[in-house]
Amino acid sequence: PDSQSPIPNSQFPLQEVTDTPSTPRLKEYFDLVGIDLFSGAYPDGYRSEVNLAALDWINNVAKRLQRGFLLTIDYGYSAERYYLPARHQGTLQCYYQHRHHDDPYWNVGQQDITAHVNFTALERQGELCGLQKVGFTKQALFLMALGLGNRLTALSAFDEVRGQAIATGKDVLTIMQRRQVLHQLIDPMGLGGFGVLVQSKGLTEEEGKIELKGLVG
Repeated sequence: PDSQSPIPNSQFPLQEVTDTPSTPRLKEYFDLVGIDLFSGAYPDGYRSEVNLAALDWINNVAKRLQRGFLLTIDYGYSAERYYLPARHQGTLQCYYQHRHHDDPYWNVGQQDITAHVNFTALERQGELCGLQKVGFTKQALFLMALGLGNRLTALSAFDEVRGQAIATGKDVLTIMQRRQVLHQLIDPMGLGGFGVLVQSKGLTEEEGKIELKGLVG
């Protein structure tokens, strides 16, 4: 290694090591998504994540899927946004006892560690495996296009079980709880900001021309 730095706040004697890439797949990954880390735009100490396992996952899915659609929903960005020079600490987050932070060396083996999805990587690797991109949108727009807005309107005005105006306090509480849950799915600062990538394989020419309702604005 050409440099080492101790990790503060660690419960174990762990060190981060700067070294040559551990696998040539890392360079192939950035070539795939069109990101040049040596362009001069990235500051010293820039760090981010690379999920090679996601490429293996979509390879396996594409092999098993003969005809149909692949729907991927998760928090994430396009490669251009994921690897912005200003996002110099990446997207890695750790969760322990319902609290989140960005130090993976705390509570080793006892906390959840997660990072955002690079949707460009899934899209382009999918193309190499025979998957065609149908569309990409946000979960809020996807669900609204599928009729969630109408559902919310109905819950605001009627008791859908009896098909009549809400009459009791219990009814009101139930409807409000349902509306709150649905609003969480389209909150742009929360679940509504999830990315939705739709890919297809094996469709006929006519099937490929059909616009999916969730992707129609």
